Amino acid sequence: MRPLSFIPAFLLLLFGCSKDNSINKIDSDIKINMRETVDSTKRSLQLYCSTEKVYECSNYVISKIFSKSSERIEINFTGIRDLTVCFNSFGPATTTIDLGIISNGTYKLIIEVEGKKSEGKLIVTSDYYKISLDKEKQLQIINSTLNRIPANTIWGTIGYHKSSTAQLVQTFIDSLQLFGSTTQTYQSGDFGYFQINSSGQILPPENHGYYFIRPYIYRYSGNTSVLKTLVKNYGTDYGDSLNIILYTTKGEIFRSWIK
Repeated sequence: MRPLSFIPAFLLLLFGCSKDNSINKIDSDIKINMRETVDSTKRSLQLYCSTEKVYECSNYVISKIFSKSSERIEINFTGIRDLTVCFNSFGPATTTIDLGIISNGTYKLIIEVEGKKSEGKLIVTSDYYKISLDKEKQLQIINSTLNRIPANTIWGTIGYHKSSTAQLVQTFIDSLQLFGSTTQTYQSGDFGYFQINSSGQILPPENHGYYFIRPYIYRYSGNTSVLKTLVKNYGTDYGDSLNIILYTTKGEIFRSWIK
């Protein structure tokens, strides 16, 4: 079973065309969205950047220069770069800035777009990242505060298309708890990979493509191979009824539809 909105990504490549490679002026705001990558060895702060303007080619790139020191981070967006091959689907120009591992502290932050400088600070704590600018100039910070996912957290979704499958979904949740997953209180807000509402509940992702979806989040400090096997077994036994995806703070991703 696949989400209703599934569109093969390779179709975008089939309808490309050639064009000149050039650098153009940035003529709209740049949106910045913070995300922390998680894996078994480190956590890195990344800035996902996109233009407010939508272009005729979805693979345009925002050119940039950035530097990072122990006290200062500077980013200069220098233009919009066309690529030789155009993906014939509309989309913003994009780029990702990987700031790597950042120690807790307060950093002077300078972001420049077409000669316009926005100055402020980036605050890093064990619980969150926070961007605070005096004034955003040709710039939009989408999530000025990004909560950091606590260690030993697992989360994910179960998607299905029939209401009668809800009981089977609950048996998977019960199995997670049987194997040692426990509930934990999470700060409301944006965690990059998911959102927590004011009641402390994890929200379903937008545009998920299912008639029904059950998001979940737990603390789990056991062997994650147990979870991998559990998800795999549900895929083998009930793959026509539901899709399960499970993430861990070790950077693992387990999907029921991958054998």
